[in-house]
Amino acid sequence: MGLEKNFECLVWHGTESEKFFQSHHPLCLAGDSHQERQFTGRLYDMVNATKGVFISCDIPMAQYIINMNASLPASDKFIIHILDNTHMFVQPHVEQMIRSQIAKFREDNTYVKPN
Repeated sequence: MGLEKNFECLVWHGTESEKFFQSHHPLCLAGDSHQERQFTGRLYDMVNATKGVFISCDIPMAQYIINMNASLPASDKFIIHILDNTHMFVQPHVEQMIRSQIAKFREDNTYVKPN
C-alpha cells in the first residue's frame, strides 16, 4: 500500500535535530527550526502542538503527495512537515482526500490487458 502507517499524531515543533523519535509512537517530535524552542536537557520552552496525520510511504508516493500540496494555493496547503523522503505530517482533514487521489492515480495508471 502507498500509506503504510496512518494515525493521528501531535507534532511538537522544535529544532531540526529533533525531527521525530519514534515513527510508531503517537507522540512524535517534528523539527521546525523557525520555532523558538530550545532543548536544555531538562526543559522544553515554547512548545507548540499541532494535530496531524503521520504518513509513511515510498519515495514516489511521497513525491506525488508533495506535488498535490504544491499545486494548491497557500491557504489550502496541507503538509505540516516533511520529516524525510518517506515520512510526513499532514493536516487531519485531508486524509480521505489524499487516499482518494492516490486510488484515482493508481486506477488511471494501471494496465488492463484487453480481452
